[in-house]
Amino acid sequence: MGAVISRDPRKLFGIDLALRDGAGGADLTLEGPARGSGDIALAVGNDNLVQALTMRLQIRRGELAALGWPDYGSRLHELIGQPNLPRTQLKAQVFAREAIEADPRVEAVAGIDVLRIPGERQVLRLSILVQAITERQPLNLVFDLALDGSAAEAP
Repeated sequence: MGAVISRDPRKLFGIDLALRDGAGGADLTLEGPARGSGDIALAVGNDNLVQALTMRLQIRRGELAALGWPDYGSRLHELIGQPNLPRTQLKAQVFAREAIEADPRVEAVAGIDVLRIPGERQVLRLSILVQAITERQPLNLVFDLALDGSAAEAP
């Protein structure tokens, strides 16, 4: 008899500490109204998968090799300094797809669109539809890449 795979996103995609983008990088998020409870927030199920995929896109491939994860991350950092041209946008789509499909919880990337942000000539906004294993509806992941190397604002 084959193994039964849980359809519960909490079990399938896990639970982790919820992170938020800050000036110096990712930081822990606190729960409660106005973040007043002092409890550390959790990313659960689909939210955890989206957070994990976002981290995978942010980390440079090879950056975690010393920790035993040589293939973790993406090549999006290679596009910093490149002009916002169709070839750069195509590379961003390829690099993002490659990184996301490396996650074992992802069945496929259903599509990636590069959107223009009014007034932001050096930011590529990637709108990514991710087909996770056992999920019927794709997840929407939005990721901003600042081509000038500055920290892009979270969408």
